[in-house]
Amino acid sequence: MSATDDLGTQSTTASAGIEDLTEAGASPELLASRLSRREKLVGPIVGLACLVVVGILLTSGSYLSTIFEDILIFSIAAMGIDFLGGYGGLISLGQAGFLGAGAYGFAISEQHGFGPWAAVGISLAVVLGLSLVTGIVAVRVSGITFVIVTLAVGQIFWGLCYQWTSLTGGDNGITVFSLPSIGPWSLSSTMPLWITTLIVFIVVLGLFLLMVRSPFGLSLKGMRNNEPRLRALGYRTGQQRYIGWTIATFAAGVAGVLYVISNHLVSPANLTFSQDGFLVLMVVLGGLGTIWGPVLGALVVVMFQQEISTYVSRWETLMGVVFIAVVIFTPGGIAGILRKAQSAAHRLLTRGEGRGPALAAAGVGAVPAAGLGPHAHRDEGPTASGATPAVVVPADEGATATDADATNAGRSSQ
Repeated sequence: MSATDDLGTQSTTASAGIEDLTEAGASPELLASRLSRREKLVGPIVGLACLVVVGILLTSGSYLSTIFEDILIFSIAAMGIDFLGGYGGLISLGQAGFLGAGAYGFAISEQHGFGPWAAVGISLAVVLGLSLVTGIVAVRVSGITFVIVTLAVGQIFWGLCYQWTSLTGGDNGITVFSLPSIGPWSLSSTMPLWITTLIVFIVVLGLFLLMVRSPFGLSLKGMRNNEPRLRALGYRTGQQRYIGWTIATFAAGVAGVLYVISNHLVSPANLTFSQDGFLVLMVVLGGLGTIWGPVLGALVVVMFQQEISTYVSRWETLMGVVFIAVVIFTPGGIAGILRKAQSAAHRLLTRGEGRGPALAAAGVGAVPAAGLGPHAHRDEGPTASGATPAVVVPADEGATATDADATNAGRSSQ
């Protein structure tokens, strides 16, 4: 059989296979669409399941309720670091200072006779004002200089809280007694407090996820990858950084208000450098540039602090070993591990569903010969003259008729 006859036979077989595939309702496009819809549903389903589990644990009334409450609070502050660092490329070591500012703002306001709800508003306004003022200095630099500046800002806050004893109580801190309430819904009771914390966490998480998908979030990514190019395109990168800094630090202030309401106490210990380190550790362990990754990192760090520490005296050393292992072997953190598992599951599904008998008959999914285009066909049988088998490249599939003739002529001359 000649090369032309063989090509015609292959084309006829492929056409028949594609017709069978279409009649069966399992075209490659349809299969890809089904897999794509499944993948889009995985994230929301897993997230909803996690929220249900957390809600059950929070409302169980056990010791785990307190642990998960702390996880949610610290996750809010850590998401702010991830938003600014993972998307804007600016890692902050001053986030604990703004968490403490929110907590102290609430406690000091109550000390001076303001009601609980007024104290919440005043504390958030104080955090916003501090964010706007410190951001003027912080966003003028980037890289390691930005890290040092934010560390200095956090230590200034800690020094003020530690030494301004007439206002902050010094090392003893401030105890809070009156908490916000709406009718029977009082945050003095554990159940309303846990549910309120969960609601605030969901709202903050949702807002961050929306922002990173918005034009503003995309511009932050662009600054992280190539800031000079964005400036050349007309973006005001300094203004974008300033807004990102304000949003990230304000989230830490919200976490601070929840923290003082939950623990009824705030002290300079909440603003130390070690607290900044723990927050950054949550982000790196969970996965930088994911928003939801710091929640997983907060789970690990809080469990080390409150559970493993009761069994292992050197729990900080053990946590350091875990951190080093994650950085070396899985730079993407826990979120990176989950993404790799999702990719492996996707490959397994596509391998099982992407090539059935009809697809095989149609030649779909076949690996082309080395150096050939995906639509080229090699005539494996010898030609009448005994020359090297020719490669037939269809003229309408990635090559012109002249290119096809040139290719075949070159092969024949050899």
